[in-house]
Amino acid sequence: MLPHFSKIQRFIIRWKSRSLGPDIDSIITVLSVLIYMGKSDKKEDNMDKQLGIAKHILYDRLKLGGIASFVLERVIVEVGEFIDDESKYIRAREKAFDDFVQNIQLYSFALDMLEGEENASKLEMLRSVIQKSYDETYSLKKESKRILQVQESRFLH
Repeated sequence: MLPHFSKIQRFIIRWKSRSLGPDIDSIITVLSVLIYMGKSDKKEDNMDKQLGIAKHILYDRLKLGGIASFVLERVIVEVGEFIDDESKYIRAREKAFDDFVQNIQLYSFALDMLEGEENASKLEMLRSVIQKSYDETYSLKKESKRILQVQESRFLH
């Protein structure tokens, strides 16, 4: 079961983690969303398992242990808010998808968090959404592609 924080504790946790930077904020969002995805199975123990994996990942990847504990507390607060209000999860999920597209290295968190056969469908769904967004963001329209080809041909000849 996830730890429950009072409003004052949540405020203090947010205050302590407020200035960790946009990269850490992206990690917090991504991990929170990935943990909450475990709830869709209606199994609380799956969410606890995901939280344990997130803790291991944070302490392994964030070499400064103090930062890892702040980030983990913030992730727990975010997941608790998702449980209380599903709309916050939906907004955070959209932001996480955008974060994946902007920084594809964050996808390694998803690969580690969603290992195993029981999470294969979630990982595939996540991969397809990210792939579609990535393709839309980084593809050229027909007109732009043609202009680029003309410019390349002139430059190369």
